Amino acid sequence: MEAIIAAIVAEMTHRSISYAIHKYLEMKGPTVEEKGLQDLQRLLLRTDVIVKEAEGGLITNRAMVHQLNIMRKEMYRGHFTMDSLRCQASDARGQDVVGHSFTLSKFNHAKRCIFSTNGSHRNDELLQVIQNLKNVIADAKEFIVFLKNYPPLYRQPYDMHLSIGNCMFGRQMEVERIMDFLMQEDHPSLSSVGILPIIGPGYVGKSTLVAHVYSDERVRNHFSRIVMINGDEIKYGGLNTLSDRGVIAHQSNAMGKNDRLLTIIEFSRNVDEVVWNSFYTSAGRALLGSGSKMIITSRSNTIVKFGTTQAVVLNFLPREAYWYFFKILTFESVDSNDNQKLERIAMEMARSMNGSFMGANMNSHVLRKKIVVEHWCMVLEGIKKYIQRNISLFGENPYNLVYKKVNLHFLES
Repeated sequence: MEAIIAAIVAEMTHRSISYAIHKYLEMKGPTVEEKGLQDLQRLLLRTDVIVKEAEGGLITNRAMVHQLNIMRKEMYRGHFTMDSLRCQASDARGQDVVGHSFTLSKFNHAKRCIFSTNGSHRNDELLQVIQNLKNVIADAKEFIVFLKNYPPLYRQPYDMHLSIGNCMFGRQMEVERIMDFLMQEDHPSLSSVGILPIIGPGYVGKSTLVAHVYSDERVRNHFSRIVMINGDEIKYGGLNTLSDRGVIAHQSNAMGKNDRLLTIIEFSRNVDEVVWNSFYTSAGRALLGSGSKMIITSRSNTIVKFGTTQAVVLNFLPREAYWYFFKILTFESVDSNDNQKLERIAMEMARSMNGSFMGANMNSHVLRKKIVVEHWCMVLEGIKKYIQRNISLFGENPYNLVYKKVNLHFLES
């Protein structure tokens, strides 16, 4: 009986102290970090509006595209910083929604917090993000004025979730590079056909990027025919000319003798230089001077030397952009203030996926089926077990292994 009374007294004392501390903190007013977060939120609202408005216009000026890309990067960093600090503050208050059975596993060395636990250093990082956003907003005054000169790109009402799902998120600069290459008129006296190499690791989105570009109406209006070719057929000598094989992705109804041809060749491995030169010589004679172009893609850097212009290099998104991408796919909005417990789980999940587009799309779909904490905790726990199991078998995160085409081990249901 005495033990029960002692336990009750201890619990009441603990609650009284917690209540007193909470009231004291309320009386003190917002801390430097809390005030900084409020400032950051206001700046992000302004930046979001500018970026959204700019993405709704068909901007063709390269300098403006570059400036917009800088604004995006600072916007992604701002949202990542704000969400991370909120997550950290929630952890500090002891609101562990994930619970003991869902504690972070050994594979995640970052733990829950991406910032230093030193308060002064955290504040310095926050102030730097705020200052960067102030700078890009100040620099955007002329940008906003010039933006009015460009026609709208979207005819339907803007929907962030649909826009993210249907555009090349984080690849806007690469898209413009490819479009500039394709739309550029070659002089008839040129002795070679334009070739643009695109390189990057597996599953980084090379094929998706190319498909996005050749689906653009500007490209389809510019080229009479778009042909997709498997590079392995060239490598093994099964394809000598463009007319031998290939999938026609687009063909204009009106064909003339000077029609432009866009050839897209995907190499799964290295390509023999002798075989390539033989193919290019044969194909080049037919295409020379017609304004036709080639795009070649591969995981290997060896195709860079085949290009007539600088290669486009694709890498996985930085963590700030990846979190923004995954957050919008999951919450269907950049604003998740009403779901901070869920946001913490989603952020932990995003960190575990190592920038995988496939993982982001699959897991966000699973999370959206049932937007409750218990379901999300269960999904997170499943992902952790999946990662731990494959690390124990292969010594590496499965989201990295899939790029190497390793047969992964999936948990039994």
